[in-house]
Amino acid sequence: MTEPVFLDTAALVAILNKSDQYHIQAVKTLSALLEVKSRFITTTYVFAETVTRILRRVSHEKAAAAGVRLREEKSIEIVSPGTEAIDEAWRIFIKYNDQNFSFVDCVSFAVMHQYSLTRAFTFDRHFTVMGFRLA
Repeated sequence: MTEPVFLDTAALVAILNKSDQYHIQAVKTLSALLEVKSRFITTTYVFAETVTRILRRVSHEKAAAAGVRLREEKSIEIVSPGTEAIDEAWRIFIKYNDQNFSFVDCVSFAVMHQYSLTRAFTFDRHFTVMGFRLA
């Protein structure tokens, strides 16, 4: 089995929002990942950010449907970062003040380190700045 792929807000919003500039590319990438039976890890932070962005850009109905879909999808594991991950995220946030990372990004990086993940499904260049490969 292949290494799980971190699933970021940028990819989730692109998949779930047909008007997103990356929608077609996201659907193709997701299809390719599912073809090789990829599993995904994301965080409660990414879940919250995704639902909120869809709420703001599309509608409450679509945001709720997206949340249900993400929570029920068997190939996605949604993890709740613990104190150690939050502490590492804060260190990243403080250290890389020149990169304009969101705190959610920093939590994602910390969780990726914690789970020894090297690839992220995202359109956010910040992941490559931190040395992760894009899926």
